[in-house]
Amino acid sequence: MSFGVKKALVIGASSPGGLGEAVALRLADEGCHVTVAARSEEAVRSLAERLGGAHVVCDMRDEASIQAMCDAAGPFDLLVNAAGTTCAGGISRIAREQIEDQMEMHFTANALLLKHAILAMPDGGSVVLFSSVTASLAGAGLTSYSCAKAALEQLVRVAAIELGERGIRVNAVAPGFSQTPMTEAIFADPALTRLYLGHVPIEGRAVLPNEVASAACWLLADDCFTTGETVQVSGGAQLGRLPNAAEFRGLRKA
Repeated sequence: MSFGVKKALVIGASSPGGLGEAVALRLADEGCHVTVAARSEEAVRSLAERLGGAHVVCDMRDEASIQAMCDAAGPFDLLVNAAGTTCAGGISRIAREQIEDQMEMHFTANALLLKHAILAMPDGGSVVLFSSVTASLAGAGLTSYSCAKAALEQLVRVAAIELGERGIRVNAVAPGFSQTPMTEAIFADPALTRLYLGHVPIEGRAVLPNEVASAACWLLADDCFTTGETVQVSGGAQLGRLPNAAEFRGLRKA
């Protein structure tokens, strides 16, 4: 991969073993100066020390905090946002607050991030946002999360068109199920794990953080001529399906 001497801002890198951390580590290995950002100052400070980089605290639900982060970290050539939360619940039981929370975190926050980040990025920069295989696969109980991720993918396409004249590329990675702090509940239950991974064509296994980092870094590299795309990193999980309601009921009865 070709990076040259680049400055990168990686958001959502505070969870040990998480996808954001994996991207930050890979970029540092490639010679980039990396600033890591998250709500937890202690976690990102520790990671920044490991990387030989910098850190900044940011609440992605607060536009003023996003603007302050971009001002503090800028100018930067590369931007990655791996921050996110998840939410499960059927349509009949979903609360308005859950819907709005997921849209705020995955769509609104990313739109506002681009608004402020592009002022801190030189022409020719690159952005990678984090979607999910669930943005393209419909699954029971994923109304708020998967629809918010689908909105993020449309944001990527719109931003790629608007920022193309500045040579700024905007893409997303869509990981399949990866064993990270956010998916602990799934992987703690072997039967539930089999439901989610049973239709993955390659080995029927979870995606590894370093595999997601490799895809993100390819999209960020100078010699990548791709924009407006969402790259699936799931071992082909997007070709299968997600568990349905009957399968979840079967687990509860077992």
